[in-house]
Amino acid sequence: MAEILGLTGSIASGKSTVSSFFKKMGYPVVDADLVARKLVLPGMPVNHKLKSVFGSAVFEGSTLNRKKLGQLVFSDPQKLTLLNQIMQPAIRTEITRQLRKYQDEKLVVLDAALLLEQGYQKLVDKVMVVSILPELQVQRLMARDRLPLKEAKQRISSQWSQEKKLQLADIVIDNSSSVEETQHQVLKWLDNSKLR
Repeated sequence: MAEILGLTGSIASGKSTVSSFFKKMGYPVVDADLVARKLVLPGMPVNHKLKSVFGSAVFEGSTLNRKKLGQLVFSDPQKLTLLNQIMQPAIRTEITRQLRKYQDEKLVVLDAALLLEQGYQKLVDKVMVVSILPELQVQRLMARDRLPLKEAKQRISSQWSQEKKLQLADIVIDNSSSVEETQHQVLKWLDNSKLR
């Protein structure tokens, strides 16, 4: 039976960097964001539901415009809650299906930004939180997504605080330094856990 590691972190914390490192080392990774992207493809039931709830303003034809949807929901907590009520049951079902595929592996990683917010920690054996200095987080988010300061702060505040996530972590990876230092911390955990 595979050890299931829940990988999470606040937006722009470097969670994707750590996830990519696990993939490069050959560990299977179930990516909740990729699951969500597939669920909203044209013709999928979730796509139709989003169009009926949020309207055609966040669509280009039958294709969801994630940027427009993001602008809408990250500025309105009620709309964000509604989006999660639509998306999360379908995401959870697909994640569970994918995790089962890897039950014979030594380690499988569930990469999910909202791992703790959505209760996915119930699906995993350990929770790894990637942390970052708050000022570095804002800088990285603004640069990565080309966002103004106000919008970057709105997106950060739409998720649980880093402090809250750290309280629920079994493992903390500090990504405030170099990529090499971050990778070193992951390797050390793998060695200590006898998973490498």
